[in-house]
Amino acid sequence: MRDGGRANKFASCEDNGEQTILKMADSREHRPLRGIALSVFGIGCITFNDSMMKLVVNDHPIGQAIFIRGVFVLLLITLLVCRKGGLRRLQIHSMRLQIWSAILLVCPIFLFMFALSQLPLSIATIIFFTNPLFVCLFASIWLSERITLLLGSAVVLGFFGAALVLNPTSSAFEWVLLAPLTVALLSAVRELLLRQAMAGETAVSTLFYATLAVTVVASCTFPLGWVSMDGQVYGLLALAACGFGLGIYSMTEALRFAPASLVAPYKYTAIVWALLLGYLFWGEAPTPIVWLGTAFIITSGVAVLYDQRMRTR
Repeated sequence: MRDGGRANKFASCEDNGEQTILKMADSREHRPLRGIALSVFGIGCITFNDSMMKLVVNDHPIGQAIFIRGVFVLLLITLLVCRKGGLRRLQIHSMRLQIWSAILLVCPIFLFMFALSQLPLSIATIIFFTNPLFVCLFASIWLSERITLLLGSAVVLGFFGAALVLNPTSSAFEWVLLAPLTVALLSAVRELLLRQAMAGETAVSTLFYATLAVTVVASCTFPLGWVSMDGQVYGLLALAACGFGLGIYSMTEALRFAPASLVAPYKYTAIVWALLLGYLFWGEAPTPIVWLGTAFIITSGVAVLYDQRMRTR
């Protein structure tokens, strides 16, 4: 009896110890307002990164700008890796996944930078946010996810909004407008790939190797003719890298304080940031048709997120 009591007491202490360890390991907190604030700030930093890159690629080779920013970003990621556990965080479990992840990042980045060099920041950003619609379409095809009436209506509404922004029947239509649309499509493919196979890879390792691939490919554009850059341009690229790094960190940190379903709709504040920065730096002023198309795209995106949230309940 005494031994049985000791055993039960020991088991109870062991269970309490395991519960304590689990509580210590789970650093999440329920602070939704802070999570939302971090998400809005993070997406603003990434949009700031786009604006800094646009200031550079308007007058300098795209490949050179991407290479220099990539070096700065890799330095930031290296510091993060050292802080978060060392080189083991960069361990590769699926080489095939890492390669496809890199390929599907290289092409969109070069294409989006080209779009930024030719289009207003606000227009490029608005068109890119057709991305969730492509994700829904491809998920129904590749992952056999069911399309509800709400989801189908949202996708149709979103692409109608994109058509208004693109305005292909207008005499002012430019084929470069299809560049951010293609970026949205390729990014959707990458997102679905990662959704299926990211179980064995860390986010840091995927970001590091994909950024490394982008930087290496960008270095191959050197024979095409790089130009000398002054300190101001290097400063803009450093700011772009900081905006990118801080944005990714803030958006990741936001998930520690609020669930993904809550903070996801606030990604659309990128459009507000793009409109604000576009006006401040280049005096961009979208037409009423573009505003209407933007409203349709945002409404459709929020409807898609609402549909996904209802499915998980």
